[in-house]
Amino acid sequence: MDARIHQQGRAERSRRGPASERELRRALRAVYFAVAALRHSPRSPRVSQAVSEASTAVASLPPGFVAEALYRLIGTIEDCHRAGTAGSTRLDERWRTATAAVRLAG
Repeated sequence: MDARIHQQGRAERSRRGPASERELRRALRAVYFAVAALRHSPRSPRVSQAVSEASTAVASLPPGFVAEALYRLIGTIEDCHRAGTAGSTRLDERWRTATAAVRLAG
């Protein structure tokens, strides 16, 4: 069911065209807060809330390498939260990938 929801969301976003600067900043800020919440207190319910907000913000972006990099980072944040760890090598890698994608897109 989740795949179908994501597929419908992608189809809708693709009709909208490129992301506005405002949408991109909102998504980046939400993902940054999710990472910060994880690093501050990995087991906190606040992490789940921040991940939800980040997912919603990234969903407003059109499909592309920036959105994909941010979705992968969010997934890694969720994995770390479930494991109760404040960070991992994969989280660091996904963070670097996401920042590089944003720089290349800008």
